[in-house]
Amino acid sequence: MENETSEKKTKKPQPVLLIVLVSLLLIGFGLPIYHEIRSNFQERSYRRHQLTRRNMKQIGLALHNYHWTNHTLPPGAMISESGIPEHSWQALILPFLDQEFLFKQIDLKKPWNDPANQKVFQQKIPVYLSPKVKMKFSKDGYALSHFVGNQLVLKPGTNISFEDIRDGTSNTILAMEIAENFKPWGDPSSLTDPTKVIGPDMKTPSTGGSFILLGDGAVRYISKDVDPAVLKALSTPDGGEVVGEF
Repeated sequence: MENETSEKKTKKPQPVLLIVLVSLLLIGFGLPIYHEIRSNFQERSYRRHQLTRRNMKQIGLALHNYHWTNHTLPPGAMISESGIPEHSWQALILPFLDQEFLFKQIDLKKPWNDPANQKVFQQKIPVYLSPKVKMKFSKDGYALSHFVGNQLVLKPGTNISFEDIRDGTSNTILAMEIAENFKPWGDPSSLTDPTKVIGPDMKTPSTGGSFILLGDGAVRYISKDVDPAVLKALSTPDGGEVVGEF
């Protein structure tokens, strides 16, 4: 009897061993699933990244075509005779984004947010949206833009040409993507100084940085930790600064 009891004791599964075996099985099944989820996430992030870049390239091409047609860049905002900003640079380049039909519906003699223009500016413009951002409309129902112009180049009420960008078009920011405080694409205040939205303390659209559109049409990814002196040089069209690496 003692021998039988002893054999039964030795054959009894050990709890620790069972835990180890179950853990190994879970890891074996779980790792492939984890890697697949991670791979899918990275692929989606890459696609969003590339679509944002492509949209900015289209904006750059539209600005160049506007310049080719009008011999100047659009003003940052159209200003009325009474000095009130009424329409944005993004509205003015619509014909060069295959949106001429929509552009013709805008009554440029009335402000963008006048009831007569409301339906037009409630229309989403895919090129002005980043797939990284879920918010597409303002609380008032106006379609947003996830990009803003550089107010030091696209100045309200002022048209400048590429010849006026003496620092070089490849060294000057025209527009950039932002991570918050989105404005409707028709809002004439959709402008900012790049130094106010890019920096170590700023929220970024992507991990570590954001896209910028340069005057030559190139789209570059810039780190939020970029040297402030370099960012300042990139922000001005004729400051005479030397642009370093970024």
